[in-house]
Amino acid sequence: FAWAHRALCRQGLRLRIAAVPGKAADERATVWLHLRHQPRAAAEAPLLVLDVDDGVQCVLIETHEREPAQCDASLAQNLHAHVRLARGARLQHLRIVTPGAQDRCAHFVHARLAQDAHYAQALAATGSSYHLQRTHVQLLGAGAQARSAGLLLTGPHTLDQQVFSRLEAARTTSQVEVLALGNASARTVANAYTRIAAGSDDASVHQRLSGIALDGQPRMVLRPHLEILHDQVQAVHGATWGRLPEDALFYARQRGLDDATARALIIEGMARALLERCMDGSDGPDVLTPWLDGGWLSQAIARHLAVGEEARHG
Repeated sequence: FAWAHRALCRQGLRLRIAAVPGKAADERATVWLHLRHQPRAAAEAPLLVLDVDDGVQCVLIETHEREPAQCDASLAQNLHAHVRLARGARLQHLRIVTPGAQDRCAHFVHARLAQDAHYAQALAATGSSYHLQRTHVQLLGAGAQARSAGLLLTGPHTLDQQVFSRLEAARTTSQVEVLALGNASARTVANAYTRIAAGSDDASVHQRLSGIALDGQPRMVLRPHLEILHDQVQAVHGATWGRLPEDALFYARQRGLDDATARALIIEGMARALLERCMDGSDGPDVLTPWLDGGWLSQAIARHLAVGEEARHG
């Protein structure tokens, strides 16, 4: 992937978010960035480099939602994003990636966190013929914190999310959560790998991977993995998968909801809770509510469930 990106890279964007001189960190306004990517070629390798200075609070909304009028052919995309957070910087990163059914895309996010930096990434992605989302996070300074949430709406396609975290300083914190929803013959893979280096006193790690089979016989692979090289840490990990809870469906039906509406409401509630745990507003303004109120999540879940109904009825 690295050599392919170097060979294909023709477009790149580098941004530095500088602190306002003479203002304390709690007096600075939040910097909002919205990057809306539209492919222009059948094969491309975009590049993003984002540097956030000391104490700066930033929101980055990154969307990859294709418009057929811009590029109606199948797409091969290899994207790399490099995020560097200086001391005390905070970044909320909302990523929406919805490739076409026949697209082949691989996105790589590399984040480096200095002392007391906070990074929260919420990913909402749909499946395609090949879809890889890989995030590498290095917590290099004491007190650095990283949270990652992945909402994977695979449909009948393929989606692979990988989150690699390296805790290399004292009092660092890593949280990784994934909710994978698949139906028909979907293939979903969720990998969470966390390494706690020697000397990382009081480091804390939490991994929670969940998969729900909505219809058919989707294949789900959930892999939590911890490598702990220090003995003064807290680490929790787990993976579960199954069907929607029958008691919740029964409760919804007792309130007069039909089966389709009940399923959609339960899934949306689980998805909202996942994303809100990642971007809870502690690192800045409320990013999720305006986006969720726009209806993207409910519409995506409705399309997801409709695909399962079509597969079930032929």
